[in-house]
Amino acid sequence: MLPTTPYTPLPLDGSLDIFQAFEFQSTKNPDHALFRYDSESASEGYEEISWSRAVKMFDTTAQILRHRLPETDYTRPPVVGILAATSSIPYAALVFGALRAGCIVFPLSTRNSDVATAHLIAESGIRYLLVSSDGHMQEIARKATALLKARSLHVDITPIPTYEEIFTTQGADLDALPPAPPIDDERIILIAHSSGSTSFPKVIPLTQRYLQSMVQAVGGSDLSSEVRSAQASAMFHAAGFVAIARAAYTGMTLAFFPPTTNAEIPTPERVLGSALATKCTTLGCSPVFLEHWVKSPADVNKLRTFSCVLFGGGPLAQVVGDTLEADDVNLLAVYGSTETGGISAVKKHGGGWQYFEFLPTTLPVLVPVDGDPSESLFQLIIKDCTTNRLAVSNMEIDGFPAFDTKDIVQQHPTNPKLYRVYARVDDQIMHSNGEKTNPGPLEEILVQNSLIKAAIFFGRLKPHAGVLVTPSENAVNLELFRDAIWPTVEQANKFAPAHSRLFKNMIILSDPSKPFQVTAKGTLRRNAILEDYAQEIEDAYADFDSTSSSFSTVGFVSEISMKATLEIVRGHVHANIRSDISDEEDIFEAGGDSLLAARIRAGIIQSLRGPALKTPDTIMQFLPQDLVFTSPTISSLSACIYELITRDAQDHALKNTRHEAVSVSILDQKDHTIVRLCDSGDTPLILVHGGSGDVYCYRYMQARFKTGLWAIQVTKDTPRTSFIAQTDFYYQKIKESQPRGPYRIGGYSAGTFMACRIAILLEENGDEVVQLALIDSSPFMHFFPHPEVDEFINFNDPRSLHDYYDRSVRNYCKVALTWEPWWHKFSEIIWERWNDRVRDEDMPELMANAYHNLFDGLPRTFDFMLSLTAGDPKGYKELIAALVGWMKELRAPVILYKASNGAASKVPPELREKWKAFGMDWGCKNVRVVEVEGDHGTILNSDKLFDAMQFNGQGK
Repeated sequence: MLPTTPYTPLPLDGSLDIFQAFEFQSTKNPDHALFRYDSESASEGYEEISWSRAVKMFDTTAQILRHRLPETDYTRPPVVGILAATSSIPYAALVFGALRAGCIVFPLSTRNSDVATAHLIAESGIRYLLVSSDGHMQEIARKATALLKARSLHVDITPIPTYEEIFTTQGADLDALPPAPPIDDERIILIAHSSGSTSFPKVIPLTQRYLQSMVQAVGGSDLSSEVRSAQASAMFHAAGFVAIARAAYTGMTLAFFPPTTNAEIPTPERVLGSALATKCTTLGCSPVFLEHWVKSPADVNKLRTFSCVLFGGGPLAQVVGDTLEADDVNLLAVYGSTETGGISAVKKHGGGWQYFEFLPTTLPVLVPVDGDPSESLFQLIIKDCTTNRLAVSNMEIDGFPAFDTKDIVQQHPTNPKLYRVYARVDDQIMHSNGEKTNPGPLEEILVQNSLIKAAIFFGRLKPHAGVLVTPSENAVNLELFRDAIWPTVEQANKFAPAHSRLFKNMIILSDPSKPFQVTAKGTLRRNAILEDYAQEIEDAYADFDSTSSSFSTVGFVSEISMKATLEIVRGHVHANIRSDISDEEDIFEAGGDSLLAARIRAGIIQSLRGPALKTPDTIMQFLPQDLVFTSPTISSLSACIYELITRDAQDHALKNTRHEAVSVSILDQKDHTIVRLCDSGDTPLILVHGGSGDVYCYRYMQARFKTGLWAIQVTKDTPRTSFIAQTDFYYQKIKESQPRGPYRIGGYSAGTFMACRIAILLEENGDEVVQLALIDSSPFMHFFPHPEVDEFINFNDPRSLHDYYDRSVRNYCKVALTWEPWWHKFSEIIWERWNDRVRDEDMPELMANAYHNLFDGLPRTFDFMLSLTAGDPKGYKELIAALVGWMKELRAPVILYKASNGAASKVPPELREKWKAFGMDWGCKNVRVVEVEGDHGTILNSDKLFDAMQFNGQGK
């Protein structure tokens, strides 16, 4: 808990070096918290480590290291490397303890290969390497030192002091530390390295002046009341350990996971949970976390509690940023690099979530991009100055050092002070998880294989890379070709950092009918090629993602056995981690990361789907996405999978007896307006399609219905010139298939409006409608009250109507992001399509059809509603009144099946009673509401819904 005593700010005039800043905090603000971490046993839900305790921890670590490292000397400090998989607080103790012991400290990424690690040791002159005791770090250290030995280079391997050892040793009889001498501004005190996506990671020395200028960037700000979430930060990265220095100079508190010797995997769920438990005021993360959280309305609500959500390190998908901003999440883009430091202001500017403002302490040089007709694109160069010292430079401007970021930024259309990252000059691929891949060296390795004529890496806005390959000769079989080139791919993977490694199913073959474009010089036109193959690339990611799901209930496969499951899991773990990992060894301690976890999971699913086991997709989609994280050993993972796929065997046998017939019967009737899902001889329930126009959403009903079930779908014969023409057509098709009543009609989502008009048409014809089933929607769905509804809108005004459509599309995208992976991809691409950034031909056919059914249908529906009103103005209240009057014509009994967390979940609590029947009770006399557990998507899988709907008008 932050102390109630006044905080004493540090002078930010450059007079205090890092050690003096630590001393100031420990004496002037001893009870002020440097670290905070979540703790279930604590009364506040978190524990804190004050500045006095933190400095004591750093000093104890320094004493231990001076005892272990014989040649520590402030006048000639040795370089000490840290290769450790430990949690952030103990890691910080290692960094600043080694610094206090009189060393230059070089934190090394745990994601580097042994080759890259050996290179960094040699380039930086590391004399001692502090290594954690886990198997993977020990193995990397062993292999790296062997490579160095072959070059007659030597480094001493020393075990890290564990967190338990540091606290046990405090107060012990250790040699007192000598006073820390003042640090010269130009003295190198820390070393960082680049991402390693170029030929090798580059060494980046950091001086006291560099740290000081990064702190001066915040001006005279007193941040002692700010608690910043740093759970998602890697402490071996410059952004991680520099944050400690920033906290020393500004007083902010940093929140991490609890201090333990072993590192904790920062999953999105764990990061957000810890940030909330530690009562952080701001949260910082890479885009991949936001892309996960946006799928959950509950997580989005939690993000609103932070005063600011900072993101950077990679591009954020447009639909994700738009969705979060529309949901009042205070998103703020931050920009910087190890070479330049953080150079964007951490303050809201009102110009949109993508944009940032340069700090006034920086000197950006903006070079216009040749041939840019908009005159808004600039290549960004940062010039060295006294208030922003560069770590390294790669050019000069006016005789001063400067750093060419190789980023192209775009100026805001109305605020010239704001910019956003637009592209990379050097084609470096920026992934959504903040990592970067430089494709050149990896492509060079691949084309050394005689089977490969050309290779182009891809992966912008995606969490991992893929490669597009032109074979030297036409390849008939994709799998055989992948197998043939795989040894070369493994060479590239060994060379690459973990985040740039290739999955086998992310290797795509070029199409002979679409040869790679080349320049006049014969070089590949990278951007043009990627544009030509945009659809194939999206399909590859969609196929990869289709094996990922957040569902947690599954069925039964009789062919599987525990032994077979163990062999499958063991094979994929051995192939992706290392062949000698034991069944009880932790996968992540052995070198696994989120990328390899996804690869293992995808491989296991592929094996389970294979010809020997033939596990149905309906079971595969239910294996949890975090499967490897929650069961991180071969034995526990095998047991978990076996339990999942054999759970509720009898129940699954009941549910799945007709599964294989479902998809076949639907596909066989793809040209039929009315799809007969179940023909039992009695009066069928006829369901109108949802907004997407197809009837695939009813596939689970088909397996469960015992009474007749038909569904109406859009085909090439469906007239879509108007709402009336479309529903008249459906009415005629129903009469052709079932000439006489009684009728049972229903609809889901946007189809409920059509179902109501069809029921009215039948009743106008003198027919009886004994059941009108509306699933989680009604004709009033467009007017559900929520914060974005403007009750004073004028629907006669084209601009206002367009704005309304725009909000409707955005809200639909937000909802779809919470559904299964296909809909997540759909939400991303339809937002781009709505804004004319992609064309129909750029989209999968199914998605293009769904887009037009949904959003071409929106204005047709509004035209019909507007036709029901009389006179002007035609606003919110007038349209509702017109719909109520129209609904009074309906005599059929209405049953509304309402999802507990569905379409109306955002209706304010004070209005829920009024909208309990989605407005249907305002005009209809016979309305009943049945609440069903689930959201707008999962309600269609509910047994309660199936049981309640399948009656013939004589019961229930």
